[in-house]
Amino acid sequence: MSTLQKGTYEKHGVRYAALTLTDGDCALTVIPEKGGMATSFTKNGVEYLWLRDGNFESTDRPRCGIPILFPSCSKPDGGVHIFDGTAYPMEVHGFADLLPWQVAKADDSAIELTLAPNGLTKFVYPFDFKLTMRYTLKGARAGLALTVENTGSKTLPYSVGFHPYFAVSKLENVVFDITAATCSEDAKGPQPAAPAQITLTKKPGSADSIRLLTGVQDPMKLTDTADGRTVTVDFDDNFGKGVLWQQDAERFVCMEPWNGWANSLNEAGRHEELAPGAQKTFAWGVTVS
Repeated sequence: MSTLQKGTYEKHGVRYAALTLTDGDCALTVIPEKGGMATSFTKNGVEYLWLRDGNFESTDRPRCGIPILFPSCSKPDGGVHIFDGTAYPMEVHGFADLLPWQVAKADDSAIELTLAPNGLTKFVYPFDFKLTMRYTLKGARAGLALTVENTGSKTLPYSVGFHPYFAVSKLENVVFDITAATCSEDAKGPQPAAPAQITLTKKPGSADSIRLLTGVQDPMKLTDTADGRTVTVDFDDNFGKGVLWQQDAERFVCMEPWNGWANSLNEAGRHEELAPGAQKTFAWGVTVS
């Protein structure tokens, strides 16, 4: 059974309250004030998540830990969503990872955080909603579940995703065990069938390496052949898309469960819609070994 510990994160002149679930030799830490995201997942003291030094402590978008993506994944065409004929600006991956979340519950069983609309969200996303993020820890598996609730009087359009940064020795040492229907570097245009062995390699002349996957089967797994560590991402049927991403010279690989693409909110039939009063939960987990 897990136990809850309260502490602080302090570096580069900032100080955040931290909540940590521990179970045996594993520990999962969440920082409510920083986008409600998980920032550390250790087993026997070995860190499986990656924090970008200086970025996490700044006001910039977090490009580390496990950011929560809502109400969109990636960036819409032209940087705007069109709702009822009006263009609303939207940053890459929405706004949930930029805002402080409120602690609704924190005990030995779970950490539950909530996010509700404010002036900023209404400026870019004219809808009423309530997000509840629930974190659990059982042995070497961290459970993450995001519940989206429509608290308004009109249909709520959205997409959901997560952007976990997993620490690795280097990209060349990472082997993936993933089954998917398609695999491409661009969500637009033809989507080629995924190869039997999906790889992520450095692209000449580019700082980023990316694979966009559809029809992804549960689970996705990566192994770092340098030390044998593995990370397994399981997910429920509400996902189905996946992203592999890496930046040159950085010691991480992102293996991400998504349910929408960059421009999905602007495209009929390609995003989620919730009726007033309805809610939906997106559950997934990370197992380390």
